[in-house]
Amino acid sequence: MHVLPRYPFRRPPELDGLSPSDPRPVVVIGGGLTGLALALDLARRGVPVLVLDDDDTVGVRGLASRGMCWAQRTLDIFERLGVAGRITAKGVAWNVARVLAKDQPVTSYTLQDQPDLRHNGFANLQQYYVEQYLVEALQAEPLAEVRWLNKVEGLTQTGQGVRLTVGTPDGTYELDAQWAVACDGASSPCRAALGLAPVVHDRTEDRWIIIDIMVPGCDWAQERWTWLDASANGGRAVWRHKMADDTWRLDFQLREDEDAVAAATPEAMRRRVHALFGDGLVFEIAWSGVWAYRHECLADLRAGRVLFAGDAAHLVAPFGARGGNGGVQDADNLAWKLALVLNHGADEALLGSYSTERKQGAFENIRQARRSSRFVHPQGQASARLWREAIIAMAPQLPWAARSINTGRLSAPCRYTGSPLLADGADAAGEGAALPDVRLGPTSLHRLLGPWFTLLVFADRLPRALAAVQHPLLTVVLLSPACDKPARAALLRQLGVGSDSGECWLVRPDQHVATRRAHLQPALVPALLAAALAPVPTDPPTTPAHDLHATTA
Repeated sequence: MHVLPRYPFRRPPELDGLSPSDPRPVVVIGGGLTGLALALDLARRGVPVLVLDDDDTVGVRGLASRGMCWAQRTLDIFERLGVAGRITAKGVAWNVARVLAKDQPVTSYTLQDQPDLRHNGFANLQQYYVEQYLVEALQAEPLAEVRWLNKVEGLTQTGQGVRLTVGTPDGTYELDAQWAVACDGASSPCRAALGLAPVVHDRTEDRWIIIDIMVPGCDWAQERWTWLDASANGGRAVWRHKMADDTWRLDFQLREDEDAVAAATPEAMRRRVHALFGDGLVFEIAWSGVWAYRHECLADLRAGRVLFAGDAAHLVAPFGARGGNGGVQDADNLAWKLALVLNHGADEALLGSYSTERKQGAFENIRQARRSSRFVHPQGQASARLWREAIIAMAPQLPWAARSINTGRLSAPCRYTGSPLLADGADAAGEGAALPDVRLGPTSLHRLLGPWFTLLVFADRLPRALAAVQHPLLTVVLLSPACDKPARAALLRQLGVGSDSGECWLVRPDQHVATRRAHLQPALVPALLAAALAPVPTDPPTTPAHDLHATTA
């Protein structure tokens, strides 16, 4: 059984009257998945950051694995943060999903089986491992500090910043910050302190019990299995996923009239597992918990100098693994914007785009999860149930019916449409979307990108109209036709670019495509840079270009 690390409490200097004269640039409240990812991103972008956490370990409630399915986009973000290698080495890669209905196979499908991409479609790993890796990466960052057993007990806006009251085992102290980011979970005391309430989209009486079991030497396939209307679970749904340490995540849907306390007793859980897999299965229960879900989102993810991320900002049902992945994508969106405001002279109005874009991501996640919920258990909807039964009956013979089975549309990056940081009318294919990390010989596309904005040129030279567009935070990457031909062919195929198109794309610091039309409308580049940054300098230093041909030769 894995033993969670315990991090020591260290007496804060503020308790001894040694407060810094200037406010902290950023204080992250909550050392969970979202807060740790955000802090690591900020520190690697040159922003001093302090994390306050009221616990002294990772995860919650012992070995609760909570999130465990990490999407390709999240793995790409973790790659940039330097922790993806540990996650994929420890985790379980999977691509195949199978669906059974009333114990009979209905369909199976393969997800993102794309060897051209750096990371697999999904990797399963208990969230406490991911958080531990993030903590250890933060410990190596000189600009980052994590204070354990430091609970934020009060929060007030001061006009130019935020004042925090922090409780510790040694007493209480006050701390000033220019910006605070609340990553303090679904009940968010910070949200309550500011009198904010999320908009409730829907609540549900649908309840589930997670039973994580350890089965050493088990030969089950490393696939996601979904049972709809499983006889072993009283005609209700079951999920099965493999995680690290020979541990399997099982989700059992409970009856409406079922007593959750009684269902969570060791004896009841063992009966449920044996009913599904047979009395001969030998296993140990690693963790269990009953959960229900609700969908909600704040009206604005920014309140003055306080920003909200992760579950503090929005909640979504876990269908499709959208909660933890969405929180990491919040951090990915916010960190570079805070860094530009604090270190590079950008107007703080830039942070409004964080709320706009990540609210879009939250609403998309809620919409997808709601659809999955209705398919898995169409409560009180006779027409929906009849349609579902018809789809299941036709799925083994008809591909379109098989594609209509919705047991959880898996997490995908949000394509930011309508963002102020995109070109007007950004309806071209791929604009606003996240750039996939395509393998390019010994490197990959994301590794060629600059740390801030990147101009991708699918040619051997920069078009003359763009040659004058220079900025110290802009990197030019030439994807030359003379480069490694198989690698370039794979790249063009994945991005949907013609071999002789001469396209030029502007890519943001979070690898989302601001425009694919820079070669047709060169003025878009300085306009989009100005939307995120201070005006373009009149005589800036030139950022060296990177040439794929030279990089991969």
